[in-house]
Amino acid sequence: MMIGTINCPNDHGEMIITVAEKETTFRGEIITYPTETHECKKCGMNVGTISQTAAVQNAIADAYRKKVGLLTGQEMKEKRAAKGWSQKELAEKSGVGIASIKRWENGIIQTRSVNEALKSAFQDSRVGDIYTGNRVKISLSRIKLVCNTFAAELGLGLLDEGDMLLFDAKYLWYADMLAFRLLGRSITGANYAALPHGPQLNNYKELVSLIRAADETEADPLTAEEKRIITRVARTFPTKRLVYDAAHREEAWKSKGSGEAIPYSDADQLTEI
Repeated sequence: MMIGTINCPNDHGEMIITVAEKETTFRGEIITYPTETHECKKCGMNVGTISQTAAVQNAIADAYRKKVGLLTGQEMKEKRAAKGWSQKELAEKSGVGIASIKRWENGIIQTRSVNEALKSAFQDSRVGDIYTGNRVKISLSRIKLVCNTFAAELGLGLLDEGDMLLFDAKYLWYADMLAFRLLGRSITGANYAALPHGPQLNNYKELVSLIRAADETEADPLTAEEKRIITRVARTFPTKRLVYDAAHREEAWKSKGSGEAIPYSDADQLTEI
């Protein structure tokens, strides 16, 4: 058999390459995608090579992404090429790992929150997006509002005098990251750093007194979706020890060096909630 040819398993001789459009339901969406297989014209058998099978999987992924408004793998490559960026440069500008860029460009479907991070990078507006969760700036009054909402949900004291947000910050971090993952936007606009005692508000030593003094009535009211997220976090971690231990098991924290910022794109790595 010549290289690049496939013979019919039913001994009908060489099969020919056939290109067709097919329709399928993927993740609840009806999509149309191109296929390429080797077909026997005598018995109608279709056989796909490993590369053809991989191409079909990528075609399905890209057809789905295009239908639901996500960047396709090809679009990522084209936009990156137009900027003159390597995969590593795109990873750095969007706040994700290079391994993730490689997966997304080769068929793995990204989440909506990561898609927003990629779009922001291509629009040269990463700074202020990926570290504030797509909010313009941090809201101290909203942080206080969220802490007090958690306190009411949990029946626990938060923002206590002398407490440097050791546990409070973990609840805030989970609520902000989960909101970014589900809604595409954080609740408070806070940015977080990986510290020895877990995820913490960046510059928390300077912020803690300001948060306690903030007027929560000046904060934008929490939306119904944000309230549900806070309730979900509170019910998942009903004690301070539970939220503290869970945060220390998260790769989003473990993979960072001491003091390194934790981008909101890491919200997709959360495993404890």
